Amino acid sequence: TIMLPTVYDPSELRSEFNGKVIRYLQDDGASVKQGEAYVELEAMKMIMPIKAGSAGRVSHLRQPGSVVQAGDLLARLNLDDPSSAVQVVPFK
Repeated sequence: TIMLPTVYDPSELRSEFNGKVIRYLQDDGASVKQGEAYVELEAMKMIMPIKAGSAGRVSHLRQPGSVVQAGDLLARLNLDDPSSAVQVVPFK
């Protein structure tokens, strides 16, 4: 059995739970700060903000009204400081 660790890519903004995209709080291409909410998702009649893990410019990938599953890619983040992200390299 091979166990692979969970790979975290700060440039990928993913859904944390099943729900529906209500609205983006930042315009496409706008700057977002680390810890700042960028989208609101609805789950079980509750609206919850999802926050960015890093600072950068957000590019939306889903439209408001889209139904998403946990882990679905909502947006991409063009990082302000790409050197702060851990790089994954192939095993040799």
